[in-house]
Amino acid sequence: MSELNVSGKHKVITFYKNFVKEYPYLYPSLRYPNDKPVDEDASIANAKNVSLGGKYVPAGDSDLSMRGNLTIGGFEKRFEEAFSVKCQIHFKKNGKWVKTGPKYDEMTLASASKLLKEEDCDLIEL
Repeated sequence: MSELNVSGKHKVITFYKNFVKEYPYLYPSLRYPNDKPVDEDASIANAKNVSLGGKYVPAGDSDLSMRGNLTIGGFEKRFEEAFSVKCQIHFKKNGKWVKTGPKYDEMTLASASKLLKEEDCDLIEL
């Protein structure tokens, strides 16, 4: 099980690609507190600053390391605490996006991705 490191210096699209590479049946959607999606070309630090109303917070102060044994709900919570940006994990079934919800939020990232593969969900392609 490999470790995924997220830094404020990363672009959102880089985070998405690295996440999907590790968990190919899960997709992290970053959103501001007003529920608008974060621009994929923005850095995570920039998204954090926008989320905090333009208040400058050094990018080096926030980073997150995780392994596949972290629950989906735990990852979403830790991401928001570190970066002040909501992260909602989704999967795709029959071409439709679905939020993970209670059934999956207590599962680890690795086990949820494996189960979604077994349930014939769609492989995420970026």
